[in-house]
Amino acid sequence: MHDAAISPRTHVAYGVPIFAVAYLLFFVQFYFLKFATDELLLAPALVSVLFGAAKLWDGVSGPLIGSWSDRTRSRFGRRRPFLFAALPLLCFGFVMLWTPPAALGGTWLVLWMGVALFVFFTAFDLYSLPHMALGAELSTDSHERTRLFAVRQISFTIGILLAFGGIQIAMNAAEPRSAAAMLAVPASLVAALLLAVTPLAVREPLRADRRGGRGMLPALRDVLSTSAARRLLGVQFVEAAGVGAVGTMGPYIAEYLLRRPEVVGLLPAAYVISGVLAVPLWVRIARARGKRATWIAAMLLAAGAFGGIWTVGEGDFPLLMALLVVAGAAMGCGGVLGNALLADVIDLDERRTGERKEGVYSAAMMLVVKGGTALALAASGPIMTVTGFAPNVAQTETSLLGIRILFAGMPCAGFLIGAWMFRGFALEVLPAPAPAAAAVKAPSTP
Repeated sequence: MHDAAISPRTHVAYGVPIFAVAYLLFFVQFYFLKFATDELLLAPALVSVLFGAAKLWDGVSGPLIGSWSDRTRSRFGRRRPFLFAALPLLCFGFVMLWTPPAALGGTWLVLWMGVALFVFFTAFDLYSLPHMALGAELSTDSHERTRLFAVRQISFTIGILLAFGGIQIAMNAAEPRSAAAMLAVPASLVAALLLAVTPLAVREPLRADRRGGRGMLPALRDVLSTSAARRLLGVQFVEAAGVGAVGTMGPYIAEYLLRRPEVVGLLPAAYVISGVLAVPLWVRIARARGKRATWIAAMLLAAGAFGGIWTVGEGDFPLLMALLVVAGAAMGCGGVLGNALLADVIDLDERRTGERKEGVYSAAMMLVVKGGTALALAASGPIMTVTGFAPNVAQTETSLLGIRILFAGMPCAGFLIGAWMFRGFALEVLPAPAPAAAAVKAPSTP
């Protein structure tokens, strides 16, 4: 028996505000490397390692937060206390990133930026993991979940576009460092107000019989013992490793490859708008053709588009825009179906264990995505250094090769490998757990 359709009010209250956290995340993810190298004059390899370490911590803290939220018992529910608690930390970490004191330099500047990154990404987990978990438990109907995560994906993608708008303003300002600082405070406050809408307006379903797991390590063992989960997570890791540096390289593509820094906002606009417009189409195709076949087709389409981007040169702005439209449309599919399929895998786990572990499964998903992204970001600095990148000057063909590898070659390879891996994905049919297993009381502390 399935839940009734999710109301339009819940779609809006749950899915729409998420663009605010996407704006904060991708402003950091897409602009921080360039800001740190060109404005703070930190070495690219140092910045990428620092960023990669923060992202890895982000991934490690995720299972702790996910398991904690699964096993929390309060009159406000399992997820809402975390959503509220994340908001002040999210503001503080974001503002700290873009306002390092001018007097800081050397080791102290690196320390300041490192602390800011760790605070920001911890706060991001505190909000985004319970938010994903909440979406997975709002309905037991697979197609309803797909529709709900489609709204979330559309809003999240719009947040990426807005982030590039902010980056455009900062990059084109007379003093980019001051401009980034001026944008940080109002952006973080507005984001906090918007993100408060979800815990204020969305109530968690009352399913008192659902346990949240026996602890983080047993829950993670359950994740890894499910073959469908392993394959889904493996695909997400490979994709993330492929595209992890694409956003970061966007400003470099605009300034050094196209030699048109004024179009830095148009590149993600083509990518994001096409992704938003394509989401309803992917939802309909997935319902008619199945989620696995639909996602594989989208991955192959994305691989072809990024492969074409490898050929782009200085005078090829229209070609790059066209290829980004195709790549963005294809990427819109994975953002929706990945989360919807994860909810289906959570149902499979519940039938086997008698537990609802949306938080841990969401954390596992984000862990592999962050791990792949961290790998790409950690590689980006050394690749740029080895190929001879020098800030604020015309690049050599060798240094442009490094940018092409990160912006086109790695994504193409990632999608091809992901499509090959996903061919064997299937949800096992399991018997329901014994009633006694579901009656064990769960602990309430992490």
